[in-house]
Amino acid sequence: MKNLVFLFALLVSYSVIGQGKLQTETFNMTAYKANQAVQLLDAIPDDKFSWTPQDGVRSFASVYAHIISANYFFGSKLGATPPAELNFQTLEQDIKTKEDVKKYLQPSFDAALEAMKNTPDETLNDPVEYPFPGEYTKTTTILLILSHANEHLGQLIAYSRMNEITPPWSAP
Repeated sequence: MKNLVFLFALLVSYSVIGQGKLQTETFNMTAYKANQAVQLLDAIPDDKFSWTPQDGVRSFASVYAHIISANYFFGSKLGATPPAELNFQTLEQDIKTKEDVKKYLQPSFDAALEAMKNTPDETLNDPVEYPFPGEYTKTTTILLILSHANEHLGQLIAYSRMNEITPPWSAP
């Protein structure tokens, strides 16, 4: 009987320790990437903000606008509410300056991060509908927020290096 009580206590403790683990770990990594995206934004000169590697490819401004849009889109799948004044159909055309990006970038990450953090474990397997094929859950959405931040931060780093801009966290 003593062993059974010990085993039960161990299993309960293990399940409590695991509560919110995915949300916490992805929150921390996404917050770190958000901070890097903001730091890099500050390092990009205003006159380079419309730079694009070639026609038909996003500029610095467009990449940042895309990140803002995606943060609110994915965050909304977890309960975040995007600002009413943003038109997501035209966001990449509407946000063109660093000042515009500064106004919305951090709040977009904050909204997605808060939604991630507040997603209860028991809802992680709840289905989420996307306009692309496949079956997705809230877990997928949390992972999409992190992977999307990584993907486009990498793109911005490549753009920066092509323009001889050193990301602040890697400066000597």
